[in-house]
Parts: sequence; structure tokens; C-alpha cells
Amino acid sequence: MNPKIWTPRYIVNRMRNFFFEKRHKDLPWITPEAIAILDEMLTKEDVGVEFGSGKSTAWYAKRMKHLTSVEDHEGWYNAVKKQFETLGLNNVDYLFKSAQGQPEQSDYCKVMNDFEKNSLDFIVVDGKHRDILALEAIDKLKVGGVLLLDDSQRYLAHTTVAPYAVGDTASNMTDNWKNFQNRIKAWRMIWTSNGVSDTAIFIKK
Repeated sequence: MNPKIWTPRYIVNRMRNFFFEKRHKDLPWITPEAIAILDEMLTKEDVGVEFGSGKSTAWYAKRMKHLTSVEDHEGWYNAVKKQFETLGLNNVDYLFKSAQGQPEQSDYCKVMNDFEKNSLDFIVVDGKHRDILALEAIDKLKVGGVLLLDDSQRYLAHTTVAPYAVGDTASNMTDNWKNFQNRIKAWRMIWTSNGVSDTAIFIKK
């Protein structure tokens, strides 16, 4: 735990987020604003892929035609898989893939190769190797498709009060994230924050 982040404002935000999650146990662990936006955007015609599974997986799947979800932690994979069985969801391909080794060559990242260019309506980058997957997602999305990046303050330059942020200066970003931000600069971006973490939504043009 980093004591420097525990400012009065952060404590208030943290408590607010804690009680929100307690009241809404079935919602994804992203910002409330992002949840509301996706609830409006996602449709029963949408096909997408999620890297990093959890409560979000069932929530997304209920609003979509089909979802592929990729997880690299075996224990978590088994726990989430039981949720699907309990809920009777049959529109999810849930994959356990190792993220070990060279990121680009990992089984985890190679899942993106299974999708054609301009074929997906929705991509969630919320697990391992986010920079690589975010870059690959650019070509996989249809025009008008949605890319969600969770904990976006950790990777992209933006003004925010959330902790562990790179800040509003691009010089603090890695080369991959600079490349990503440059390539999607014409896209519509919706940046949301709950003061604990940020969730960015990008709509492809």
C-alpha cells in the first residue's frame, strides 16, 4: 500500500466506490459512468472480445450477441466459469490462455489473431499486456465499434485525480501507449473516473 495516495479526497472516493460496489454486486468493476454508457451502447447484435474476465463478463454477455472472454489466471478462470454455468449463459466462449513469455507470442495475445479486421463491435482491454492488445484492437474494430480501456489513468496522458496516473504529459507514457494515443487521436473518447480508477471508452471513426 502506498501511503502517499491516501489523501482525504481519495479516502472519500474510495469509500464511495466501496459502497457502490456493495449495492451493485453484479455490475462490472469499472466506473459507474462507464457502466451507464455501455448499457446504452451495447446491443443484441454486437460481437466482442474481453481480455481480463470477472463480473463484467456476464454483464457484457447479457447485452450482446456473442462474447469471447480471455483469462490467464486459472483459479479465477474456474471461479468465473461457474458463474456462467449458474446463469446458463451460452453466448460466451471463455478461454484460459497463458500470458507468460514474450507478450506478442503469448497464447493470451494470440487470441486476437482469431478475429478478422473490422469484425468486432466491442473490445475490452482489462487484463495482461494491455498496450499490445490495445494497439491490435484498432484494426479489429468496426467503424463505430467501442474499445474500453480500464485503469486508463495508468497508461494514457490525461488530467485526473485517480492514483498511479501518468499525468497529463505524454512524455510519461511508454512508446506503445504513445503510438496507441496517436493512432486513435481522431476517435471519439469518453474519459470517466470515480477518483479511484479511470475507464476510457473510445469509439472508432
